[in-house]
Amino acid sequence: MLNIAPYIPKYVRSLYARHEHLEIPYSQSQFGVVLMVDVVGFSSLTTKAAEKGDSGAEAVALEIGSYMGECIEIIEHFGGDVVKFLGDAVLVSFQTNNFDDDDDLETVELSKEREARQKNLLVRKAVECGLQLLARLSHYRVYLTAEERTKHRSSLTGEIDRRANSDKDQRFFLFDASGSNTTDSERSSSRESFHMGSMLDLHHNYTEEYSTSFNFWNFVSALFGKGKKNKNYKVRRSSDSSDVTRHEPDAVDLELHIALSCGTVSNVILGDVKISANEVSENRKRFSYVSTDVSENPIDYTLDYIGRLEYAICGPAVESLEEALTAAKAGEMSITPEAYALFQNQTMSLTYEKRKQFFVVKSSDSTTSSKKSGRHYQTHTKSLSRPNASYLADRPELMTRADTLNIEPLIPRTRDTSFLELSFNPNPNYLKHINRSALYRLQHSPDDNFTAQFREATIMFISLGKLNVATPNGLQIAQKAVHMAIQIIVKYEGILQQFAVDDKGATLLAVFGLPPLSHEREAVFAAKTAIELRDSFLTILDDFSISLSTGIIFNSVLPQGNPFRRDPAIAGDTIVLAVRMLKFPFSKKNIVCDFATKQQIGRACDFEDYGEKFVKGKVKPVAIYGILRFASAKTKRISAQSSQKKSDFIGYKSEMGAATDFVDEWGESPNHHLLVISGPSGVGKSFFCHSLSKRISSYNTTCCWSSSTEVEKSSKYYLVKNILLSLFDIIESDQIPQNSKRKVSCLAGSSGNYTNDSIYSHFQSNGETSVASSNSSVMPSSPTATTTPRDSSNYSSSQQFETIRQTMAGINAPEPSGVDNEAEHLEGSYDIVDLITRCLRICGEEEGLLPLFKVIFATLADIKDNKYTQRLDGRGRDILLTGTITRMIKYVSEHVGLVFISDDVQWADSASIRLLQHIHEHCQRVLLVLATRPVKDYSVTFIKTFRETGYSKEIELNGLGATEIAEIILQTVQIAGVTSVSPEIVRVIQKRTAGNPLYVKNMAIVLKDFNHVSVVENVLVPSNNQFDLEDLLGNFDYKRIIKMQFDRLEASFQDFLTVASCLDQYFTIEEIQSVIKENNTDFKYVDPEEAYQKIQKFDVYHFIQKVDDNSILETSSNDIYTFTHITIPQCIYDMVSYETRILLHRLLAKYYESQLTHENYTDLLGKVTRHYLQTDWLDKQLYYLEALADVNMKSFLLPEATANLERIVKILDENQALAAQFGRLHRSDIYRRLGMCFAMRTKLKEGEHYLFQALDCLGEPWPQSEPEFVFKFWANRLVQYQHRKIQVLRKFDSDSKREIGKRVVEIMAQLSNIYFYTGKGRSFVYTCLVGQNACERLNEVGPHYTLFLARNSLLSWLNDEKEQSIFYITKALSCMDEKNDSDTLTICSHLCFAAGKFKNARELLYQSIDAVKTLGVITDCQAFYRSVGLVITMRIFEGTLDNSPDDLDLLKEMTNTAHSNCDFEAEIWLCVYHTGNALIMDRLRECEPFVALLEAHLKQSAEYNRIAIHGTLLCYYARIKSYENARRHTRSLVTILPLLTVTPNIFPIFGLIFATMGMYCMVEDEQVDLVSTGDSKNYDRFILGVSRINHAFQQVKFWEFTQPCLYLARALPYISTGRTVEGFMVLKHGVLEMRFIQEIRFLKAYYWANLGKYAFTPANRIEWTQRAKADLEDLKIPSDIYCNPDPANSYSRDTPADLTA
Repeated sequence: MLNIAPYIPKYVRSLYARHEHLEIPYSQSQFGVVLMVDVVGFSSLTTKAAEKGDSGAEAVALEIGSYMGECIEIIEHFGGDVVKFLGDAVLVSFQTNNFDDDDDLETVELSKEREARQKNLLVRKAVECGLQLLARLSHYRVYLTAEERTKHRSSLTGEIDRRANSDKDQRFFLFDASGSNTTDSERSSSRESFHMGSMLDLHHNYTEEYSTSFNFWNFVSALFGKGKKNKNYKVRRSSDSSDVTRHEPDAVDLELHIALSCGTVSNVILGDVKISANEVSENRKRFSYVSTDVSENPIDYTLDYIGRLEYAICGPAVESLEEALTAAKAGEMSITPEAYALFQNQTMSLTYEKRKQFFVVKSSDSTTSSKKSGRHYQTHTKSLSRPNASYLADRPELMTRADTLNIEPLIPRTRDTSFLELSFNPNPNYLKHINRSALYRLQHSPDDNFTAQFREATIMFISLGKLNVATPNGLQIAQKAVHMAIQIIVKYEGILQQFAVDDKGATLLAVFGLPPLSHEREAVFAAKTAIELRDSFLTILDDFSISLSTGIIFNSVLPQGNPFRRDPAIAGDTIVLAVRMLKFPFSKKNIVCDFATKQQIGRACDFEDYGEKFVKGKVKPVAIYGILRFASAKTKRISAQSSQKKSDFIGYKSEMGAATDFVDEWGESPNHHLLVISGPSGVGKSFFCHSLSKRISSYNTTCCWSSSTEVEKSSKYYLVKNILLSLFDIIESDQIPQNSKRKVSCLAGSSGNYTNDSIYSHFQSNGETSVASSNSSVMPSSPTATTTPRDSSNYSSSQQFETIRQTMAGINAPEPSGVDNEAEHLEGSYDIVDLITRCLRICGEEEGLLPLFKVIFATLADIKDNKYTQRLDGRGRDILLTGTITRMIKYVSEHVGLVFISDDVQWADSASIRLLQHIHEHCQRVLLVLATRPVKDYSVTFIKTFRETGYSKEIELNGLGATEIAEIILQTVQIAGVTSVSPEIVRVIQKRTAGNPLYVKNMAIVLKDFNHVSVVENVLVPSNNQFDLEDLLGNFDYKRIIKMQFDRLEASFQDFLTVASCLDQYFTIEEIQSVIKENNTDFKYVDPEEAYQKIQKFDVYHFIQKVDDNSILETSSNDIYTFTHITIPQCIYDMVSYETRILLHRLLAKYYESQLTHENYTDLLGKVTRHYLQTDWLDKQLYYLEALADVNMKSFLLPEATANLERIVKILDENQALAAQFGRLHRSDIYRRLGMCFAMRTKLKEGEHYLFQALDCLGEPWPQSEPEFVFKFWANRLVQYQHRKIQVLRKFDSDSKREIGKRVVEIMAQLSNIYFYTGKGRSFVYTCLVGQNACERLNEVGPHYTLFLARNSLLSWLNDEKEQSIFYITKALSCMDEKNDSDTLTICSHLCFAAGKFKNARELLYQSIDAVKTLGVITDCQAFYRSVGLVITMRIFEGTLDNSPDDLDLLKEMTNTAHSNCDFEAEIWLCVYHTGNALIMDRLRECEPFVALLEAHLKQSAEYNRIAIHGTLLCYYARIKSYENARRHTRSLVTILPLLTVTPNIFPIFGLIFATMGMYCMVEDEQVDLVSTGDSKNYDRFILGVSRINHAFQQVKFWEFTQPCLYLARALPYISTGRTVEGFMVLKHGVLEMRFIQEIRFLKAYYWANLGKYAFTPANRIEWTQRAKADLEDLKIPSDIYCNPDPANSYSRDTPADLTA
């Protein structure tokens, strides 16, 4: 028997043992301790395992089962109760089982003492439990393959080595050359080692290309061969940074981090009680859409819904867990202050670290590991206040021995096991705490487990907002919401996985797709559920969000076989995505979903696109959509076949003959005829029914169509809704006269032509309880009776009708309907209210019955009940509605022939089936046609009941046979003389089409039109020996069908479509008429309305449609058309000959060209250009491409301008004669504009290339060799000297030279922008010199001149030539006109920044940003990037970015600009900015998506960006203790640092500052040593690395900003080697030197914090620490991350100080 006890929390089991019946919602609050045990690495484990399929699922179940099993054993040992399995976490509570509200007198007197004792005991148990979990389950390695498990299994003990770091005494050296397991010899030869080379002077071991110095001697080395050495160095560097392939085990390392809190814990049980399991056996007889014979299956608790309850804990103790958990890293436990205050009374010593307000304890393996040389890890030991405190205090050795006691094996000291096993009759309430899917699989499993698997499912995650469930009001609201959710989820056959409460509020997790409740498209069911839930929640909740995600999830019992606790768990990235999609503001009171869900739903819903958003844990942004509503379906009305295109029926001749004979029999003598069409999916059932309906139409009958879908099988009356709409149309027509008989009083029951049993006999036939069971039902009654197929009248029914008449006494006269005047809703083009009212009147029914139809038509929801319906319950309404509809149909069938065709009835809802069955039994003249999938496969056993009445026939369609397929092929190909078809062809088509007649015909068309077959001796045979299924699949596509359909169209319409295929997506009749042939009388000169009518006539395949989108129609006053699918114009265009295409495009280009005016120039220019590009008129192409590029650049559409200019360059390169005619100046302009576009989009290499080509065209080429560069450089230096000192100005003496000079100025401005970023100092200097000289020779004093003056000023500042710098900047500001020049202001801000005037720099930057915008549009992307980048840099290191909304808006604007320009380099900058700010503010989780993106782009990023990336990532990995990654980025950073020279680019500052912070972070970690003094090579590498970092700080001349980290870097060699005094002296000297540190608030606080760690005296440490804390708290930055937790006694993190207080 199923042992369900381990699946239920102990609290719940104990509760049910004491209380047989609980009032739901249940709540009990008491003191408790709560643990959140989070497994780090579980998501990556499931992701890797999913790639391995079923074997991966088994591996996860085995490995995680072992891991969680040990975890649960430890929890059980210490008396914990596992409340929830939250994916990759476990929620544990420690409580006393106090269920009795009334305490005796003795308890009241001793309550305070007992309560204090219980609190202390619970806290101690929880702390001990957490410590044991950390000690045993941190650094736990799980293996994904049997080979790996075998490899790591001990041959002696049989145990698997689970430790990721098995050698605890091994040290981690940051500057080690290779992995920790390599020998010294291997390290020395490793490719990853730092090459010392010849130990060149650090001031000269970088390429001189990057120097910005003006010194002549910088050029001498290049003349004498030093450049060759530099090139060799570049080769070595690429070798150093190359990756080494290593074999990584197929394993994942798991870590724990734990949060512990205490306080009031509210235990709540919510949900739907439903009925007990025992009551199910008595009352389960009800109708099922699966089976009408409910007695055929035994009672099955696991499949039948008997209610669903969820147990959760909430309250202050739970709400504080999340924040506490964020303070704990891997291998740590965070304790809240409330819990720690109680723990202080314990006799245990506890080593902790204070972070924020939390007390963080590390795992025992880290606290007991070997310490750094000469250091001791100090513990914070509480004073012993217990009775034995003094005894134990005098004997510390006993305390030490007690701390190291081995507690194996884990056997409970005292344990109540009475609730572990179920008795023979288990508590039925237990079943309600497990979802139906799990119950079903557990009951059908022999060992109380089920097989682990990866399964595609749709996840629904629901947030109930900030709902406080611990309060009585919140509890009631939560109960309503949960009950509502359960009911709707059950309705659409999903499962509620769990309900949980945390600091963010209450949440629910539901799954669609777990067996046996799985469907073809789970997302559709989830969407239906979500929409209904949203509409329901709007009435009771102020805030909620719903998300859907579809993908692979892991599902298994974890841990399998554990006797204490198990859970039918689900996990996977799909769940995580669903949770994280709700963080966006647009998810509030909304439904959001991912792309996979949207794709599976398809067109069934209307969506809103929210764009791509970055989600934590995802490298790439995720597309998110909002689900608005289910798209309204267009219903089929009377005689649906009339709207169908004419299609000759083919195949199924014998089946169609049998069906026709059956219809003939019905036409001659109707007698409850039922025709069942059954067959598998795809065999053509719907096609068969449509063809049959056409034949039926000859009998003067009307066919009413309806169809069901899988997702609507729980929607009441969904199947019959369309039938009723068609019925109403028939009644409204002239065919149905007014019922002349006296109106039947359905309420009096005194007269009429209908028997009592005409209503209720159907329900009894289904095994339902008789009508008498509904004591408020109302039925018509009549003393007269007609012969019915089944007489079911009995005493109970007569008694029931008498009761009804007595109940409704006095309601005999009909009164006006209770329809609300405001509740008039339209169903299509009909007023549904008036329509139904008129139909009731025509059929002689009471108009007051209108409210009954609300259950069918949602548009009637606002109609109020009247006195005819207000007393009816749901069952009574169904009975009365069924009778009313049946009488109406019976009356209609007396005048016209009625055929009801229902498709896909295997998905039909039970209410529709009951109604159809009642119609079938009581409407003799109605022919019922039901199409269904095989009865045996889908359990549509209700058809058996249908067939018990009247005449019935079932026709099975199993696909066409070989003979019929051959006949269709012969009929289609129609080749003279062919009498048979090769069996090979028939076999392939049968396999491809599954015998579907329509598919067979299409395949036959393919065979004929594309020469797949030939004729040999009157036999159709394959054209080649490779005729197989794959060949047909490769050629049978939508395009071929389109071409075949096009060939069958009217010739005039073919011309119309041919012209349309050359036009844009949207086109007008006028555009087509402008170029269509003169002899096309159908379309050439007709008016738009006539053209539209002819389109409707000729477009038999619906190729085009009229646009009804208002946003598109606003662009034109004429009707706009478009193709219905993008493939259609492509196919038609491909069929047009090349000459015809050119002609059409030429005519269209001329037409648009003739329409060009000043007003529509920008609108039509693109069309003119596009059409000329499809012709051979190259001169027109060049002219309009250039014009369009100019428009694009003026509109700042840089990607489009780039594409057009590249097209011009390509044409010129391919046509040299045309290029010669183009002219040098003109061609230079093209290259210059293209280079400018690339430079503005930060594609710097491409921009440099085209700008060089522009110079070549002007006859002013860029220097090609080192001597030429030196010569031109000094020549320009001389010219500048003459201009400035001697006042000799050689102006251009001709107009041509002036034109060349203007272009040189613009080109040099762009090149200087490029070298500003790349750090090529000499080239930057050269461009500024040449540009300034050219401006002075032109006598230009505009923005270009001020730009070069400002940049020369900056260069002079960087080279310590202050007077010259002041001269240039003064002149630049004097030349700047009233309109601010953004570049000049940016350089001024850089000078202020370099001088420490940060406030002034920021004001200038804001002016520069305003100057770069025109009407809100950014006109110069690079100037904008430079200005915003410097603003953000200052804000980040001030620690004030989060409090600067205007600057955050600038950052967002920069992001949008980068995205619109496809600027990927700018995206790297943005990632660094976001990561840096998150690191400073200690929000490490926010870094994950940006870190993943940086890692992905690292190899392709430019060298000038890599310094910032490596340094930032080094700090990130150091903070999260990922030391291997930190070492990797340290190695790469030190390797690339020699390329950094004196540069105006501030971006490398990030890398240097964060690299310094990262190294200090690792200095404080006892597991990491920056240097090994016993290894000379390691020491050399350390010295080289630190020297390069210090030298890099010297190269960044913005010292006033970088000084704090500059001095920290200088002190690093001393502090990392234990020479704290020397390090402190360096830091103290920095305090005296830094004059502007007060403005850089975070860097100042960080510097003070390090002084508080390494100051020599306790007083100094305390003083500096207090100053740092004050500054950090003022910035709202957690001070415990950066400050010394014990400055009185320790350096850094618990390293004992030489002098203590």
